[in-house]
Amino acid sequence: MRAMLKNMQNKGIKPLVLLAYVLGIGLFIAAFARYYIPEKGFSYLISFGGKQAHRTVDELKNLDFYVQADSEGYDAQYYVQIAMHPDLREPRLKEAVDSLPYRARRILICWASYVMGFGQPEGVMAAYVLQNALCWFLLAGLLLRWFPPTSWSNLLRWSGVLFSFGMCVSVRNSLVDGPSLLLIAIGVMLYEKGKPWWSTAVFAISGLGKETNMLGAAALAPWKDIKKVWRWPMLLLRGVLVALPLALWLIYIDRVVGPAADMGVRNFDWPLMGYARKWQEVGKELVDPDSWAMGIFYCRPLWSVFMLVALTTQFLFLVFRPAIKQPWWRIGISFAVLMLVLGDAVWEGYPGAGSRVLLPMQLVFNVLVPRGRAWLPVLILGNLTLLGAPSALQPPEGDGYQLNGTVSVMSSLEGGRFRVVYGEEWHEPERHQERYWRWCRASSEVAFHNPHPFALEAEMNFILSSLEPKGITLSDGENNELWSGQIKDGVTRVHLEKIVLQPGSNVIYFKTDDQVIHANKDPRRLSYCLKDWVIDLKVAPHDGIVLTGPVTIFGANGHRLVKVDFLENWFEAERQNENYWRWTGGSADLLITNNHSEVVHARLSFMLNGISKRTVILSHGERTLWEGKVSSKNSEKVELGSLGLNPGITRLRFKSDRAASGADNDNRLLDLSVKNLRLELSAP
Repeated sequence: MRAMLKNMQNKGIKPLVLLAYVLGIGLFIAAFARYYIPEKGFSYLISFGGKQAHRTVDELKNLDFYVQADSEGYDAQYYVQIAMHPDLREPRLKEAVDSLPYRARRILICWASYVMGFGQPEGVMAAYVLQNALCWFLLAGLLLRWFPPTSWSNLLRWSGVLFSFGMCVSVRNSLVDGPSLLLIAIGVMLYEKGKPWWSTAVFAISGLGKETNMLGAAALAPWKDIKKVWRWPMLLLRGVLVALPLALWLIYIDRVVGPAADMGVRNFDWPLMGYARKWQEVGKELVDPDSWAMGIFYCRPLWSVFMLVALTTQFLFLVFRPAIKQPWWRIGISFAVLMLVLGDAVWEGYPGAGSRVLLPMQLVFNVLVPRGRAWLPVLILGNLTLLGAPSALQPPEGDGYQLNGTVSVMSSLEGGRFRVVYGEEWHEPERHQERYWRWCRASSEVAFHNPHPFALEAEMNFILSSLEPKGITLSDGENNELWSGQIKDGVTRVHLEKIVLQPGSNVIYFKTDDQVIHANKDPRRLSYCLKDWVIDLKVAPHDGIVLTGPVTIFGANGHRLVKVDFLENWFEAERQNENYWRWTGGSADLLITNNHSEVVHARLSFMLNGISKRTVILSHGERTLWEGKVSSKNSEKVELGSLGLNPGITRLRFKSDRAASGADNDNRLLDLSVKNLRLELSAP
C-alpha cells in the first residue's frame, strides 16, 4: 500500500481527488442502471413515441421495448431502425424514418450497432442503446490524459465534460453526440502523439457519425503549415481524405434512397439570430411566476439560462484568448463559429440542443482555461450545465403502478413477464417523491397480459380523482361492473378484490363522460387521474385447488394436459379471504389425470383438519403417502415434495378412522377439511 501511495505521489495524483473520480464513475453507473426495465432492457433510452405516426420496420414488431405512450418520441427511434438495415435497402425504412436521406448520413453508430448485434434485431437494439454508455466510459478514461486526478480543478474539468447537460442528454436519448466527442478526442490524442495521418483517418470516420465532427479536422491545419505555401497540398490532401468517406456515402444515399426533401435547414440561421431569440424567449419565461411553481429543480427556463451562460462564456474565452498554435483551440473556434449560425431547431425547447451540438466546445474550453484561482470563476461559469446533470439523467417516472407478487407469479419462462398496458388515451406516468399517477384524457382501458397457462388473481388498490366532479365506472372485458362512483378533486379510494385474470389478455375499462379540463399552464386534456395503483398478484384458486406448472406440462388454450377431479364425498369448494377449502363427507378420492406419455413430477401441499380428533391416512393404492392425527383445533401441514404422476390416472384417497359427524350451524356430516390445496407441476 505504501509503495502504491508513493507511486501516486510521484505522479502527482492525490488520493482524495482520485476517490472523487471513482465516485463520479460510480454515480454514472448507478444512474444508468436505473434505466433498466425487466424484459425491455435499456430501450427506455431510445425514446420510442406512442404518438408517432410513422410505421416501423417489421423487426421492431417482434421486440419488446418501452414506448412513451403520450410522446412523439425522439431521434434514436429512427436511427435504431436504420441500424437494423444499414444498407438502406429495406423498403419500409422510407415509411418508418422521417427524412431517411437526411438521417442516413449519420450511419457510423448504426453500422457499429449492426456489427455488435450480429445483425439480429434484439442484439442490434441492445448494442445501439449501450453504445453511449460504452463511449462515456472510454471518454472518461481518455480524458485522464488532459485531466489527471492531480487537482480539484481537474476534477471540475473532467466532470464538467462527462456530466455536462449535453453529454447527459446524449446518453439519456441514445444520440450521436457523446460518441462523436469521443472520436474527436481520439483524433486530437493521435495528433498530439505525432500521428497526423492516423488522426486524419479518425476524423474521416467521425464524419460518418455526425457531419459537424469534421470541424475537428481543424486540428490538422497548424499555423506553421498554413504559412508555408509548399505545405498546402499536404493540407489539402488531408482535407480531401477527411471529407471523402462522407462524400462517397452521400452519393450512395442519393442512389439508393433518393435526394433529401429536408436537409435540416432549420438548424441554421443568420449569425446570432437564433441565439438572440433564445435569450428573448427565456427572458419572458423567467419572469412568469408559473415557471417557478414547481420549484427551482423544475424551472425549465433556469436550465436554459445555465446553458446560455456556459456557452457564452466558452465562446468569449475562445474569441478573446486566441491560441492558434493549439490544436484544441482550432477545433474550439470552429465550433464557436458554428454557434453563431445555429437556428431555432437547435435552440428551441428547454434547455435546447445547443449544449450537446456544441459539446466539443465544452471539452476545448476545459482543456484550455489556465490553471489557477484567478481563472476559477471563468471555469465555473463555463461548466454551469453540470448543475443540470441530475435533471438530464432523471430516471424513468415508473409505469404508474406497483406490481407485487412472487417471482414465479410475475413471470413465466415461456410467456415472459406479467404486463400492464395502458390504452392510447393515457398520458405518461408522473411521480413526485413517493407518489405516482397517470392522467387520462377520455374513457379508456388498461390491459393485463397473464403469461401463464393458468389464471391469476389480482387485488387492486388505487385513488381516482378529477379536476371537477364526475361519475366513472370500471368494468371487465365481459362488461361486468367492478366499481362505480363519483370522483372529484380529492381522494376517492378504490379497492378491487378477487379479479380473475385468465391466461392471455384481460381488460379493465374506465368509462366516464369524457368531459376534459385544461389545467393552468398544462396544455394536456385531463379527464381523470389514477394514482398510487398497487396490484397484488397470486395464482387464482379454482374449485378448491391451485394448479400451476409450465405450459409444456400444464397445457394451453383450454386444453389441459394435467387435470384434477374431486370424486364422491367431496363437498363444494368454500372460501374466506385468502383461504379456500373443501370438506369431505367420508373417504374421498382425488383423481389426477396425466395426459402425457411420461411421468410428470409434482409437489402437493395443503393444510388438513378434522371435524373432531381422528387419524388420517393419505394413500395411493396400497402405498401410504402420509399419516397423522388432526382435529378441529389441530391442523397438520402436509407437503409431498416428490410426487410422481404416471401417464394416465393417479388416485389419491383421504381416509380417517372415524365416521363423519355433524357440526354446529351446519347440517352436513363432515369428516376432513383440505385447505389451500396446491399442486405444482414440473418438467421431468
